Amino acid sequence: MAKFDDALFKLDKTFRYQGNPPSDESEYNAMKDSIDDAPTWAEVKTVMDNLPDTETVKASAKAKLIAGEALTEDEANTIVL
Repeated sequence: MAKFDDALFKLDKTFRYQGNPPSDESEYNAMKDSIDDAPTWAEVKTVMDNLPDTETVKASAKAKLIAGEALTEDEANTIVL
């Protein structure tokens, strides 16, 4: 899942789009009519910038599973989503 999708999920927004997620504000504005109660690009970008790196989270989740430790929600999501 793309960081854009993860950001909208964290913002509790529904979304439907085809193709690649937007990479900048102009692309986002062109498609945001398909997002119910669309947040601003600034809101989406802030959440995307604060999302953890997926590969780092996956590596952490793997290490914790091997050690028999509990996973964080983000770590669990990398496994099941």
